[in-house]
Amino acid sequence: MSIHQFGKKFITLLYTLTRACRIYDLNNDVVITAGQKFYQFINSLFDIFENIEIVRYRDYIFFNKQRLRFEIEGYASLQFIDNRLKHLDIKTIVISKGIEKDEIMRFITIFKETKDIFMNEIKQKSFPHIFVEFKTTKDEIPDFLQNGERTKKVYFKALMVTKNLMQNLWVNRTVDVRSSKRVVYNLIDTLSRDEFGLLALTTIKNFDEYTFNHSVNVGILSLALGQRIGLSKKDLVKLGTAGILHDIGKVEIDKGIIYKPGRLSTSEWEIIKLHSNFGVRQILKTRGLDEVSLYAIVVSYQHHWNYNGTGYPPRKEDEHPIFFSNIVRITDCYDAMTTFRPYQPTPYIPPLAIKVIWAKRGILFDPVIVKAFTQLLGVYPVGSCLKLSSQEIGLVVRQNPGHIEHPIIKIILDSKGKKVDGHTIDLSLDKKVSIINPVYPQKYSINPASYFV
Repeated sequence: MSIHQFGKKFITLLYTLTRACRIYDLNNDVVITAGQKFYQFINSLFDIFENIEIVRYRDYIFFNKQRLRFEIEGYASLQFIDNRLKHLDIKTIVISKGIEKDEIMRFITIFKETKDIFMNEIKQKSFPHIFVEFKTTKDEIPDFLQNGERTKKVYFKALMVTKNLMQNLWVNRTVDVRSSKRVVYNLIDTLSRDEFGLLALTTIKNFDEYTFNHSVNVGILSLALGQRIGLSKKDLVKLGTAGILHDIGKVEIDKGIIYKPGRLSTSEWEIIKLHSNFGVRQILKTRGLDEVSLYAIVVSYQHHWNYNGTGYPPRKEDEHPIFFSNIVRITDCYDAMTTFRPYQPTPYIPPLAIKVIWAKRGILFDPVIVKAFTQLLGVYPVGSCLKLSSQEIGLVVRQNPGHIEHPIIKIILDSKGKKVDGHTIDLSLDKKVSIINPVYPQKYSINPASYFV
C-alpha cells in the first residue's frame, strides 16, 4: 500500500466509526465492530509509521504529509471528515503509539459533537495519545508545504519546455517528445502535493504566447481531472502528455493566421482545422516514440470530435473518441474560452465558461466527464471575480470540496471600488455574505493571475 492508500483507508474507517456513533450507542454491535476495525488498522499503521498525523490546510487533508485527493471512490468519507475538521476548527490531529481502544472511542464520542462541546471536552478529558491543534486566525502554512515556490517553478519549467519544443518544430528541428513526458511526471507529483496552487496558475493567460500557455494549462487541467476520476499514474502520464501536445499541429500553420486579429475567413478557418491532422505528423517526426506518444497522436487527431458525432476531422459513424480525447475536448474548450485570443478580445469569465460546458453536456461533451470537471473547478472556478452582497468584489482563491457553489474568496475591492488586500471568506461558513453575480475583471482593471504568481 502507498501512503495515499493508507490515508484513504484511515479516513474511510474513521468516517464509518463516526457515522455509526452518531446513530447508535457505544454498546451497539455496529459501533463495536467499526471501533475494532479502526483500532486494529491504527495499530497496523504503527508498524510502518512512528505517528499518525492528519493535517487540514486550505481544504486539503494530508495523511502523514501526503495530500489525500478527492476522488470518486471514497469521496463521501473524505468530504465528511473534511467537514468535521472544518467545523471543529481542527488543524492537526496526531495519534501516537500506545493508544488503546477505549481512548479512541472516547475521542470519537466528542468528535461527532458541536464545536463548543468538542473544544470543552478535549480540554477537560485526558487523551494521552491524541494531540489536537486548533486552527488560528492566521493562515499558517504547515512546515512540509513551506516551499510554495516549488509549484511555480514546476509550472514555468513546463512552459519553457513546451515553448522550446514547439519553437524547434516551427523551424523543422528534430525534437524528443520524452522531454514533455518528464515535465508531466513533475506536474503529477506537484498536483499530489498542491492541486490548488497548480490549478491557480492556469489563470495565467499570456496573450503573446497563447499557444504555449494554452498547451500547458490544458495539460494541467487534464491531469487534475484525471486524478479526480481516479486514473493510475501510468494513465496520467499518457493523458498529461496528450494534453500538452494536443495543439502541436499548429506549428505547420502560418503564424499570420494563428495570430490574426479579428475573425478568420472561411478559408483560413479550414486551414486552422487541419491542425488536428498535422499534429499526427508532427508527433510521428519526434524522437523517443512509445506508447505515450501513440496516445498523444490519437488525442491530437480526435480532440475536436464532439460527443454527438460532429466536429473535425471527419469520421465514420462507428468511430468514437477515446476517453482521453473526451477529457482534452473539455479542458481545451474551457481554457480557450477563458483566454484572450486575437479573434476573442473579450474572453468568457470562468463561471460562464462552466455554464456553457454544462449546457453542452451530452451534445459536445461527455456528460459524465463534464460532471467531474464541474466538481473539480466548482461553479465559480479559481480566478473568478464575484460581486458580493456587501458590494465588495471578491476573488475566488480556493474551491470548497463538497460545496461547489460556495468557494473561498479574498476581498480585493472594497464597497467603494478601492483596491484592498482584504480578508479571506469561506462562503460555506459565512452566511452574512452572499454572491450577487460574477463580474468581468477587466471592468475593474484586475488581473486575477497576479494574485497567484
